[in-house]
Amino acid sequence: MRRSSVAPLLLWACACAEPTSIGEWSAGPDVGSWHTWLVDAAAEFVVPPPPAKGSPEEQSEIEELLGLQRRRTADDVAAVRRWDGDPVAPWTKLAVDRLEFYWPLLPDVRLATPVRAARIMALLHVSMSDAMTAVWRAKYMYRRPPPALVDSRVIPVGGLSELPSYPSEHAAAAAVAAAILAYALPYDDSAAYRRLALLAAESRLVGGMAYRSDVAAGWALGTAVAEHAIQRAGEDGSQRVWNGEIPQGPAFWKPTPPRRVRDPYDPLAGTWKTWVLGSGAQFRPPPPPLLDSPAFQADLQELRALGSTRTQQQADVARYWATDAPSMRWEMMLEEELRLRGWSAPHAARARAYLSVAMYDAFVACWDAKYTYWLARPITIDPTISTVFSTPPFPSYPSGHSTISAAAAAVMGELFPDRSRHYRETAHQASLSRVWGGVHYRFDIVAGEELGERVGALVVQHMRRSRP
Repeated sequence: MRRSSVAPLLLWACACAEPTSIGEWSAGPDVGSWHTWLVDAAAEFVVPPPPAKGSPEEQSEIEELLGLQRRRTADDVAAVRRWDGDPVAPWTKLAVDRLEFYWPLLPDVRLATPVRAARIMALLHVSMSDAMTAVWRAKYMYRRPPPALVDSRVIPVGGLSELPSYPSEHAAAAAVAAAILAYALPYDDSAAYRRLALLAAESRLVGGMAYRSDVAAGWALGTAVAEHAIQRAGEDGSQRVWNGEIPQGPAFWKPTPPRRVRDPYDPLAGTWKTWVLGSGAQFRPPPPPLLDSPAFQADLQELRALGSTRTQQQADVARYWATDAPSMRWEMMLEEELRLRGWSAPHAARARAYLSVAMYDAFVACWDAKYTYWLARPITIDPTISTVFSTPPFPSYPSGHSTISAAAAAVMGELFPDRSRHYRETAHQASLSRVWGGVHYRFDIVAGEELGERVGALVVQHMRRSRP
């Protein structure tokens, strides 16, 4: 079992895999005019100019870099390389890791229920995307050459780059991560996140790839973006307290074995503020079939039969999708695509924001329907039904896996058209896994897929309107 302390985060920074290449820097001056989620990047984030070229301040910063370069050890170089590349990728992986810890191991904390995990990732990735947009706007406003192009004595660890160095995108991403993770995971040691973020930011100095003023400006900008995100998070409705009322009757949700969690997870999540949807109710599906209807009885009979017909492959697929919150599976699929394709930092950050927003909005829409209808889980209607894993502690209709996976597949298909069919098939497998696991009726997954496709289509429309 993993430890809950984040003191090992500093060790994680030394033990994590080598960073991935971001390929050619293809993002230019137009990035500064991209769509932002939290604020108007041009109006809200005014970055002061860097020290003038040839000024005493700049010369002092160069001398600092040369001093660090002279003292650079093999361990320093290795540490610099671990933070080089896509500035957001390490923080995404760390966030997923921490949410994975909270979700299965600390169920009573409820910081990372499926919908709350998606909320945290959306906050993190929207903030990162806005930070990259604001950073690039300032980069091409001032066009400060990196230190190695000003003084040939500076030998950067990451190789020579012609990208303007001011402000530092790595420092901005680190500051965002330190603030958002400390806010979202209050049981963790927030000072450890800050120490790790400072290591990431200052690795640019040790590596000779940025001036100290580049790092300071990036840190200040990332901090400002995170403050806007945290302010929005405090007003999104996620702190409201449920009144505890559960409808009574044979068709309504009741605590399910074996844990029999008394209070279902996040009954008010369907009312939380969304990013692209007008509200969680915008695409609310029609009611599920009545208990005595032929449609309900047919789907119930399918689940009864699975007790004797379920294959090992079906059980394995069911367990795979039940091991983590479903959105975490999709987050890491995107990370793998970005690693292989080598997108620029702003393009990669934008992709993460859209995927995370689509999944969060899909969760809100799904939870709106779940707690409108309060449909009982299959095991409540027939306790003899065999399940592969414990039934999740919230109503059945529609399926959350189906809803968010369909929305995620729509965004992934828009980002990677050559893989669109693959991701549609992956989403359908996620849906089927819930029937194969015995925790959802087939009509749950059909309604979830339809709902997720509508959410995904709306997010894709948003992507196209703001296409860089």
